[in-house]
Amino acid sequence: MQENIQHQKVHKSPACSARLVLTVIAAFLFGAAVSGTIIWLYEENRVQSRRQAAGDLTAQVAHGIRDNLNRALSSTYALAALIRQGDGEISNFPQIAREMLELYPGTSALQLAPRGIISQVVPLTGNEKAIGHNLLADNRRNKEALLALRTKKLTLAGPFDLIQGGGKAVVGRLPVFIKEEGGERFWGFTVAMLRLQDFMHSSNLEVLGQDYNYQISRTNPETGKKEVFWSVGSPLRDPVSQEVAVPNGAWTVSVEPVQGWHLGGFVALELLLILFLSSLCALLAWWFLRQPILLQHMVEEKTRELSESNELLQVEVAERKHAEEALKSSQEKFRSIFASLTDVILVLDAEGRYLEIAPTGTNTLYRPPAELLGKRLHEIFPKAQADSFLAAIHEAQETGRTVTVEYQLSIGGKEVWFAGSVAPMARERVVWSVHDITERKNSEEERLKLEKQMLHTQKLESLGVLAGGIAHDFNNILTAIVGNADLALMRLSPESPAVENLRSIETAASRAADLARQMLAYSGKGRFVTEELDLNRLVEEMGHMLSVSISKKAALRYHLQHPLPAVTVDATQVRQVVMNLVINSSEAIGDRNGVISLSTGCIEVTPEYLKGGWLSDPVPPGRYVFLEVADTGCGMDRDTIGKIFEPFFTTKFTGRGLGMAAVLGIVRGHSGAIRVYSEPGEGSTFKVMFPAGDRPAATSNHRDGDSVPWKGSGTVLLIDDEETIRSLASEMLRELGFDVVAAADGLQGVELFKSRNDISVVLLDLTMPQMDGEQCFRELRSIDPGVRVIISSGFTEHEVIHKFLGKGIAGFIQKPYKLSALREAFKGLCKE
Repeated sequence: MQENIQHQKVHKSPACSARLVLTVIAAFLFGAAVSGTIIWLYEENRVQSRRQAAGDLTAQVAHGIRDNLNRALSSTYALAALIRQGDGEISNFPQIAREMLELYPGTSALQLAPRGIISQVVPLTGNEKAIGHNLLADNRRNKEALLALRTKKLTLAGPFDLIQGGGKAVVGRLPVFIKEEGGERFWGFTVAMLRLQDFMHSSNLEVLGQDYNYQISRTNPETGKKEVFWSVGSPLRDPVSQEVAVPNGAWTVSVEPVQGWHLGGFVALELLLILFLSSLCALLAWWFLRQPILLQHMVEEKTRELSESNELLQVEVAERKHAEEALKSSQEKFRSIFASLTDVILVLDAEGRYLEIAPTGTNTLYRPPAELLGKRLHEIFPKAQADSFLAAIHEAQETGRTVTVEYQLSIGGKEVWFAGSVAPMARERVVWSVHDITERKNSEEERLKLEKQMLHTQKLESLGVLAGGIAHDFNNILTAIVGNADLALMRLSPESPAVENLRSIETAASRAADLARQMLAYSGKGRFVTEELDLNRLVEEMGHMLSVSISKKAALRYHLQHPLPAVTVDATQVRQVVMNLVINSSEAIGDRNGVISLSTGCIEVTPEYLKGGWLSDPVPPGRYVFLEVADTGCGMDRDTIGKIFEPFFTTKFTGRGLGMAAVLGIVRGHSGAIRVYSEPGEGSTFKVMFPAGDRPAATSNHRDGDSVPWKGSGTVLLIDDEETIRSLASEMLRELGFDVVAAADGLQGVELFKSRNDISVVLLDLTMPQMDGEQCFRELRSIDPGVRVIISSGFTEHEVIHKFLGKGIAGFIQKPYKLSALREAFKGLCKE
């Protein structure tokens, strides 16, 4: 038969071969036409998408250039406003110009040109040649200046080469007119120079990256020709363009991909795809024409395979008999292994029915073996748990892999955790091996709880450091505000209309200082003046203040335990804790009737009691006095409880959100702890604990200082890196009768101290660059061990005194301070 087939292959008619060749060629050409058309349409769409993306980037760049240009040229309007305000004079132009150059990064230089003649330039270095240049008389470059004078509007000149060198630049000129009784007079120009190199680097061009060539051009108003004044990359052939409107003209931003719109590699790949699809069509045509011959070959091949299968079947029957014998041996071995294991070993079928329970050495079965064998999972376990077990069995059987499950069962009145491994067996069975992991699970839960508590503590500590740093810098600013207002009030007559404004400034500064104190309290660095006191007495004394501070719908209830051990705390800070907690409860009650309960007591705290939910640094076990504030308000969910002590978090529409954060800072600063119990709709309870003392608190008396005016004498060395504080403190010290020598940092202060022998007191700032206050203090003491130094800082006296403990500082004054505080510090020093 094979000889006949070969004979037919050799003697096929020429007509059949020709028809086969023509059909294959036609299929190839058809495939090429169809696939070429589709890929051409795809390429056109891809190029259009690239042009759209490039157009979006071009618009973004044009928007950035326009915004940067507007910001840079707005400096001319700011200078013009100052000139009009000063009636044609601007005395501190260099300083103002430097600040504007920092504020407007695209601006390279600012100029003043009274009557059109440039008289001042900032920066002057590199721009000296511009001084004296007459903008109106320069026949080559005066067109825009004359246009600005004629239209009274800002004009933009350039780009052109700068007369002072340094490349190309554009210049914005704004005419300044000053109103007079008879009309207006022309004062001159305010000029902003933008070096293209600097301007372009700050104009969002980096969004184009290295994938695009681009250029920026303008149409020359005189010649009408296109001028490219900024370009990156190769010349553009078919770019995407976007116009940028500028004063008295327009710029054009043009962008094109570096590799062009059609990617060479991608086009080559598309051509290969066309060739592949055309060849595939030809191959399919050839395959269909060859089917009759192939069908004959398949019949012959199937006949041969059936003969071979018959022989293999006989061999397989013999092998199956040997496999059955091996299976019986394996089962006996399997049972022996079961008996040697300590884990629970179970055999179940696909329906979850217990077939076998290995006689292992464990006794952690859910029920005795007799009650399990023959029963299904749904007859033993609750439906949800039985469904999950059955799903694990089905997954193991479907995938052929071992499936791991973890679950919890109640055995002998205890909750026991198990790790189960479900492995597939033959005949739709699985082996379920179980291991007791209760100890490991409990250890993991304890570790996760500790990690969560540690992360929360670290988060609060990081926020505390941030709050302390901000409060310190804030206090420096407040020193200048409070001190200047204090001096101004002292020097004005009581009848002056400015007195009320200064009082308002003092009030606002006092509120800002209170905010800084709350931030320091949150950071745990608040100024604590501690004393031993009775917490009951403090709460009772606040009764009236609390009653008028809360909603009329809320009723106060007191449950105070008498007597209580004394606590060593700062009374003012603890009052703030009580007030914040009570007001918080009042706001939670809102417009409904409710009760706020204040309770005190003394408890013996153990390590187990402090586990979970307490917000504090680690506190030792022992005896603690507690204050508990409970309300019947709206309550909080767990998410809100986790955020209430974060700075600036608030559930109210208004407020700073620092009240509860300050409460936490104060409690931590007193080595105490706080815990919150709350459920939505069930009210909230805040429990605060302070370490208990051994005896009752002593009553402290405070006397007001005498009001007799006091004047000092001698020379004071003032060392502070803030210029405003140096100026203010110098004026205050002179008001107190001192001569003042000021230094801008620690190094300069040490040099001044060395060069003079008449300095009687040093007023030293703690935080400074180059040499801080602590280093400067050591240097001063090494020069004169008897030098008297008063430390000034935005941080608190508690923290500063701790740094200089035993080093002999003469005093401390906290920023912000008023003249009265400065007088008390120096008055006390001069009495010694």
